This record gives sequence, structure tokens and C-alpha cells, in this order.
Amino acid sequence: MANIKKLEAGLRQQLADLTDQIRNEENALLLKKEGYLKVSGALEILEILKKEEEVKEAEAEREAITAAALAD
Repeated sequence: MANIKKLEAGLRQQLADLTDQIRNEENALLLKKEGYLKVSGALEILEILKKEEEVKEAEAEREAITAAALAD
């Protein structure tokens, strides 16, 4: 009976250790997901800013061409 109790205690400790490891890994994964979402969001914002800049540059170019044509 003593061997069974030792085995049970060992198994319960393993279960507790694995539970802790899973909890720690889940927390680490959540932090990585959060970081991923932040970086992904930042890239989306950069794409929007790049498109806005392209539009502004195109408008400035059209204005310059129009001004040059009117000056002739």
C-alpha cells in the first residue's frame, strides 16, 4: 500500500507540474500574440500612411503640371 501512495503522490506532483507548465506556456503565448497584433497593426497604419503620401505626391505633381501649363 505504501508503494501505491508513493506512486499516487508522484503522479499528483507530475500533474501539478504539468498544469503549471501549461499555464506558463499559455501566458507566454498570449504575450506573443499581443506583440504580433501590435506589430501587425503598426504595419497596417504604415500602409495607410504610405497610400496617403502617394496621393499627396500625385496631387502635388498634377498641380505642378497644371501650373506649368498655365504659365506657358
